[in-house]
Amino acid sequence: MNDISPADRVRLRTAQLQVKRIREHLEAMQRDAHGVEYAAWKSEVDNIWKTVFENINEMSETPQQSALELIREPWMMYLSHYAAIGAE
Repeated sequence: MNDISPADRVRLRTAQLQVKRIREHLEAMQRDAHGVEYAAWKSEVDNIWKTVFENINEMSETPQQSALELIREPWMMYLSHYAAIGAE
């Protein structure tokens, strides 16, 4: 990972921090799926994911693979959660 450009290091670190925010939001949303804050949380998470994928798209191949591995679990959790909500 020492051959990663400074820009890609920043993008990867940003993705890590954004995933942390997403995890916090997902926990809150799952506790209160019918609460007043739910729509705001969902909107914010959608925007964070958009930024995460934009950052990943800008990375070169090696850090991009690391970032995709980093987001795999929260992305699947996100998709699973909304698939369940949408099916109701």
